[in-house]
Amino acid sequence: MDKSSINQLSASYSVTYDGLQNVVSGLGTQQDKRSHNRFNLTGNNFDFAEMEAAYSENWIARQIVDVPVADALREWREWLSEDAMELRKAEKSLQLRSNFASAQRWARLYGGAAILMITDQPLNQPLDVEKIGKGSLKRLVTLDRWELSPQVVNFTDPTAADYLLPEWYTVTGGKGMIHSSHFVRIDGEDMPRRLRALNNSWGDSRLRQAMESLRDVTSTTGGIAAMVQEANVDVVKRTGLSNELATDQEDVILKRFALGAQMKSLVNMMLLDGDEEYERKSLSFSGLEGVLDKLMIWVSGAADIPMTRLFGRGAAGMNATGEGDLGNYHDALSGTQQDKFRPQLEQLDEVMVRSALGEYPEDCEWEWNPLYQESGTELAQQELAYAQSESIRIQEGILTGSQVALRLKNAGRYAITDEDIERMQEEERLDDDPLDPIEGMGFDECRSG
Repeated sequence: MDKSSINQLSASYSVTYDGLQNVVSGLGTQQDKRSHNRFNLTGNNFDFAEMEAAYSENWIARQIVDVPVADALREWREWLSEDAMELRKAEKSLQLRSNFASAQRWARLYGGAAILMITDQPLNQPLDVEKIGKGSLKRLVTLDRWELSPQVVNFTDPTAADYLLPEWYTVTGGKGMIHSSHFVRIDGEDMPRRLRALNNSWGDSRLRQAMESLRDVTSTTGGIAAMVQEANVDVVKRTGLSNELATDQEDVILKRFALGAQMKSLVNMMLLDGDEEYERKSLSFSGLEGVLDKLMIWVSGAADIPMTRLFGRGAAGMNATGEGDLGNYHDALSGTQQDKFRPQLEQLDEVMVRSALGEYPEDCEWEWNPLYQESGTELAQQELAYAQSESIRIQEGILTGSQVALRLKNAGRYAITDEDIERMQEEERLDDDPLDPIEGMGFDECRSG
């Protein structure tokens, strides 16, 4: 996005001011210093070179990009269909989880990425999902937004399904155009539509949004490190030093004090002439820790990652454990999983499942595994609470024992078989049917009857 485009965009809108003014104090007038504050779009908003340099050289920048993706996809998902094993094998052979995580990282870094599905259908034609057969999906290729050039973007028809999306892509250095249906598009952060148009239909970089705060904390830590090198400065006062320097005796003076500094470092002694005085000046570092902590909090907010996770430091405050922060963080990741990751994976699954099974079964469902893994004590307490609540519901007639057993079987925590559940259902049927001629009769009576 060049500066001329930014100026043209800004000039097309008029600004109306509405607020409190006080002509005596200058509040809200041109005399108010705050009245000149404003946000401006800079020409390097989408400078991928700076993003790459920060990601490669600064560990905090890498954490901002990698940590939310790693945390959201660490536990991955669980297939609930009968063909779960085949689908897991297909995911492993295609390295689906790795490719999906890479695409999400590049989207956070650059503002967009895409996963190209290589099938047995030509790339220059729309992908027909219904014609995907077993083994049709060959491999997945992850590309970031700077490796792709969108073509024929729909900026004018908001009623179309591809509004603000391209119909074709070209790969940098490649030949020919690829239809968009062969890609699973991974957009970055949401942007206003006018800025998205200037950004060639892509989203925003999450790292770019935190760059200003990242620069502040990095420059501050660099400044503190430089101060450490000057923490103690030796000062020697020498009578007649100005006259000696004026008579071109710099080499002699430098040699003399270099030898003195060397002797001091070797034997912890400073030899001085009778006319010389020595003193040591030390810098004070009080207050710097508080400044750095505030900047770390600011960066953590810009990255939307708790300090306990971003910087690996314990929660501050009396009896603080950080569990509340991590709980809110996991809730936010769960929302990202459902609102953003799931639609993208479902688009991938339309091809992957058909390639693995030859069809798309009706019972093909999956769910995210929990982000937070409970400890043994927490699991035992949770299991006890479940058992007590289910016992109450069985007594009240809301649930039956076979229904509870089916839930436990699906959870995979107990070795319950289908035969066990069928036996329980038959026993429940007999208990509920008072007219059953078999019920209440002994073995001999049943045989004689």
